[in-house]
Amino acid sequence: MGGEAPARAGGRGGVALGFAVAALFASWNPIAAPFGLVVGIVAAALAARTLKQGAPRRRVPAAALAMGILAAVASVTVLLLTAGAVGVELPGEPVVKGRTPAQLNQVLADAAERTRAQRERATRELDRLAVPRRDGGSPPGASHRDGGRGVEGQREDSP
Repeated sequence: MGGEAPARAGGRGGVALGFAVAALFASWNPIAAPFGLVVGIVAAALAARTLKQGAPRRRVPAAALAMGILAAVASVTVLLLTAGAVGVELPGEPVVKGRTPAQLNQVLADAAERTRAQRERATRELDRLAVPRRDGGSPPGASHRDGGRGVEGQREDSP
């Protein structure tokens, strides 16, 4: 039974190496880099645990440890570069230029002036039709059909 633990530890080294290789493959792609980071950390932890238990073949877990750490560092680097957190200064003019608050207010004021006649006409037409509003209120300037006296026999909470 004493030889069973080192044999299992040797098998774990191969698993750690497989995880490390998978992490290296995932570490270069910005979409897969988060998976490369997680799998690289798991591979390094598994390899370190295998080395600590005294595996008979130390090369495999040592390689897995080095590759797992490399994959995790590469994944973090790719994520930082992709997010623009590290040394990203794009040359040239921006494709879409942002407006200043003054320019934005001017554009909105111009649009309001262009549509003022249509909005006023729509308001007058709605007032003329005196259609009850969707929120249950009456249109502006519309009087209640009973003059505010209430209808006989009608409960207060009914329409």
